[in-house]
Amino acid sequence: MKTVPHPPAQLYAFGAFRVDASKRLLARDGTPVPLTPKVFDTLLHLVRHSGTPLGKDELMRAIWPDTVVEENNLNQNISILRRVLGDGRNEHRYIATVPGYGYQFVAEVRPSRGRSGRLSPAGGASIAVLPFANLSADAGNQYFCDGLAEELINALAKLEQIRVVARTSAFSFKGKETDVREIGRKLKVGTVLEGSVRKSGNRLRITVQLINAANGYHLWSERYDTEVQDIFDVQDEITLAVVGALKLKLLGTEKSAILKHHTANPKAYLFYLKGQYYRWKTAPGEFRKCCGYFEHAVNADPSFALGYFGLNSYYGYGSAWGLLSPDDGWPKAYAALTKALELDDTLPEAHLSLAAFLLVHDRNWAGAEKEIKRVLALNPKLAEIHHLYSFYFLTMGRFDHAIAEGRRALECDPLSLIYGRSLGMCLYFSRRYDEAVAQYRETLELDQDNLSLHELLGNAYERQGRHGDAIAEWQKATALAGDCELAARLGSACAEGDLARAVCERARRSIEHASEKARRGEYVPAIEYARAWARIGDSEQAFYWLEKACSERNVFSLLLNSDPFYGNLRGDKRFEHLRQRIGFVM
Repeated sequence: MKTVPHPPAQLYAFGAFRVDASKRLLARDGTPVPLTPKVFDTLLHLVRHSGTPLGKDELMRAIWPDTVVEENNLNQNISILRRVLGDGRNEHRYIATVPGYGYQFVAEVRPSRGRSGRLSPAGGASIAVLPFANLSADAGNQYFCDGLAEELINALAKLEQIRVVARTSAFSFKGKETDVREIGRKLKVGTVLEGSVRKSGNRLRITVQLINAANGYHLWSERYDTEVQDIFDVQDEITLAVVGALKLKLLGTEKSAILKHHTANPKAYLFYLKGQYYRWKTAPGEFRKCCGYFEHAVNADPSFALGYFGLNSYYGYGSAWGLLSPDDGWPKAYAALTKALELDDTLPEAHLSLAAFLLVHDRNWAGAEKEIKRVLALNPKLAEIHHLYSFYFLTMGRFDHAIAEGRRALECDPLSLIYGRSLGMCLYFSRRYDEAVAQYRETLELDQDNLSLHELLGNAYERQGRHGDAIAEWQKATALAGDCELAARLGSACAEGDLARAVCERARRSIEHASEKARRGEYVPAIEYARAWARIGDSEQAFYWLEKACSERNVFSLLLNSDPFYGNLRGDKRFEHLRQRIGFVM
């Protein structure tokens, strides 16, 4: 009996990517990635022969069967694919070079002859969950509306078959009368979930509707009248209703995953939602309020792992970014983190925090990367882990990888100002100043009054030699900070084209502000003094404060390794001593 050969597989999965041969489509986490026809042919041939070294001649015959082309055409295709897949120059996770021969696809590939609809989840299923409108008489109930939407985002994000827009991007439409079709275009989603909450005492009325973002038509809607203590059941009903409306098929353990609750205590849960509400605030005073609510949450339910994660995020973030003294904050952060992992070792958020702790506090590079990879295995759609991985690579001076992970964070959360700014910094540290300027300016479109973005854009302009533009941006940042006197002096320096004067004016005012805060008993990171003295040109004072900065366990000293700012100090042997103190090898 003659054996009939199996047809080639049509679907191939590797990492976060899916290749659909029949549709000639590459997708990352369900989002199509555009490729030219010959670049797609190159990828498909490599993937279909994964694990096998392929000669350049063989590849060129397969991709250009009827045309004679130069080897450079193939090399360009490989270069494009490596950039798209996130391969760096010195670390090839997908396409490896076989010296003197050709190329080999080295990632594990999972082929399938199933229906191609599974490549792009549920035929391209994607959703944005908007913050619920607060229809209660008490404006203070907004935390509950935001928290309900965020919990639905977290539940749906656990499904492999659907792309869920991250919180920051979805919440960027909060309080705006934006047409749902415009939201769909901006977030590149097919559906939008919106709703409202009316809370009166212990009673809740929650209205939810799922809308087709292409035409604005309702796909499903429901009203729930319930009590606060039954909120978990209502969340489950909404989640399963959305899954049903989108015709998603729950795979394996997905149903139990999306219906998992980290506490059965409604009181603890409400405290946690209040903590989360303030954790996302950017103003330091508002952010600090989250700590008390997370403490109330774990006091109400000592087995609430997410509550301890919340506490860790407050103390850890505050210590890492200079809001708290590292000596005071890190021990509390570690205690909360240890408790969270003890209660639930599968919590991606807790492992994210552990990775950050190992990186910033312990300066354990290998341990940090190991934890980052563990989080990626638990939840590859988590924008925060790509953001942290990008910062890790930036710390290591591996700029191509930093940029690739920065772009992945933005793909998960495309309207995030934080991730847009971070990608700009990656480009700036890579000395790609033109691209950094473009990225900063694009991110400024999200918030024209963002002080730090104007400052960073000014720094990039300075590196380009656009001194007038640099001073103008610093002046805007200073005016936004409310320092009218310094803004006026910078305006004068800008008119005269006097960069040196502008730099010194800003540096001396920075020292004045830092000294004032210290006199009030507030913690001031030593790096603020170090950078100001370096700007003034006093290297002795700069190194004095850099020594102190290296003793502080925060993110600022980690950037010594790659920040262009320190270019004038790198030739001093004391600088190499500082690098080695931090843990960077020569």
